[in-house]
Parts: sequence; structure tokens; C-alpha cells
Amino acid sequence: MSARCPRSMKQMMRVVAVLAAELSGTALAQNVENGQRLSERWCAACHAIGPAAPRRAMAAPPFAAIAAKDGVTADMIVSFLNLPHATMPNVPLHGNDAQDIAAFILQAGK
Repeated sequence: MSARCPRSMKQMMRVVAVLAAELSGTALAQNVENGQRLSERWCAACHAIGPAAPRRAMAAPPFAAIAAKDGVTADMIVSFLNLPHATMPNVPLHGNDAQDIAAFILQAGK
């Protein structure tokens, strides 16, 4: 048996690689509306989640400020949301909730 992949196997691996790349972007696009709904429920008590400046000082940075930080990506936000940390309560996120919130946060920086 040869250590080399047959031609059809190489073609199939290329197709899988292309599909994986596409699915990680637009095919699995985040639901910004769900991110907004979740943010209103879980985040708005401490973060300014919308463009309007709050009248009172917030305990946490506004979403627009988070999104404006150099190098902040959706993956970074998702990781932050999924890891327990002392500065935020653990919110019950399920499925793509963290990705949806990350998309909403990044949209706030536009």
C-alpha cells in the first residue's frame, strides 16, 4: 500500500478544506439580532451596548470601545465570553450565543 494519497482523496481533501474555510465565514454567519437581544438581557446592566452615551458611569467599557481596540477579533471576544473570569458574571450562553454577541459588539464599533 502506497503512503501517498490517491488522486481522488487529494481532491476530496481540497474540497473539505474549501468548505471548512467558507463555513467559518459567511455560511455560519453570526446572528447580530440575537447578539443584540442577548446583550440587552445579560450585558446592558454594566456595558453601554448602543451608540447612545449612558447618563451614568458604567461599570464596564462600552461595546463601541471594546470593538475599537486594536486587534480585537470575534474569536477573542468569543473566548473571553466562554471563559470564567472574576470581572463578569457567568452568563448561560448556548450554541452560537457567544458568536452572536461578538458580532453585535464588533458591529457597535462601526
